[in-house]
Amino acid sequence: MTKEKKQKEQVNGSFDLSDKDEYNHDWGKFPPFHNESWYFNFIDRPNKVFFITRLSYNMDKKKSLVLVLPIIDGKVRVYFKEIPLEKMPANWEIDKKVKYYCIKPMKQWRIKFKNSQVDLDVNLEGRFPVFNSAAGTDPLAFLKEDYTKTEQVFAQMHYEQPMIATGTLILKKKGEVIETRTIKGFGHRDHSWGIREWGGIDSWNWVVAQFEDETINFYKAEALGEEKQDGIIYSKGADNIRITNIEVTTKTKENEKTPVSSTFIITDENGKKRTIESKTIFSQYLPLPSEKGLTEVYEQVAVFTYNGKEGDGISEYLSTTRD
Repeated sequence: MTKEKKQKEQVNGSFDLSDKDEYNHDWGKFPPFHNESWYFNFIDRPNKVFFITRLSYNMDKKKSLVLVLPIIDGKVRVYFKEIPLEKMPANWEIDKKVKYYCIKPMKQWRIKFKNSQVDLDVNLEGRFPVFNSAAGTDPLAFLKEDYTKTEQVFAQMHYEQPMIATGTLILKKKGEVIETRTIKGFGHRDHSWGIREWGGIDSWNWVVAQFEDETINFYKAEALGEEKQDGIIYSKGADNIRITNIEVTTKTKENEKTPVSSTFIITDENGKKRTIESKTIFSQYLPLPSEKGLTEVYEQVAVFTYNGKEGDGISEYLSTTRD
């Protein structure tokens, strides 16, 4: 079998998606830094409840990492667990505290989180269809013509979807229920698989801004001297519009690292420019040390303003300092 034929079989002949792509992929032998991850968030600002979680398989290291960040009334309750791949439950009922369920592929997920103080049961249903930026791409043409240096550190299949979050949050104290809140807000998810070498990425901004009638979702990254950017605007009753250029200006705290606000000027495929402002209302610092240095992620819950509208979302910042 030729190398090209093997590559084509690995990606099933195209970069299009099917329902089975919701689940983990098995290509047999994995290259260094191969990672597959599922990320979810939701923001219910009236209830002062934010939620971020990431489930990842680090294939070459033969382990899985589970991170859950329920943020309630400004307080974060961090759950983190490292699991050997061979002990990872196939049904993703991680333990008594964390459970993930794909209810309808490409449409609906359910997540449960429970500890001594919190009992959260949330349903995430697609607000817009899944967006796959590589849909229709010929994989061999990509491998021959479009594969750039950045793909050496974060080459991957990747799709995203704006969501609507509904559910129930129960707060407890000494085993007694003290409060129940009905969750309702916008959320987002993404699923990616491929190379993810955190220490090889110089910087990135990843943004999802949720408004009543649309979602604006984009990223801008730098690695190995190259820049990569992409994004999409989802709107009710209209076709998706591709984002082709992103300009970012960020204000930070005195440490010159922690972001407090940003201005994003985005240009779409039709040449139209939009200016989006973000203001951080909660920041979670996530250090990722590696043999190359320290990669620092700031997961920012933010309020966004655009064209006279206000919305909620995530503005994620990453930077790497090498030894």
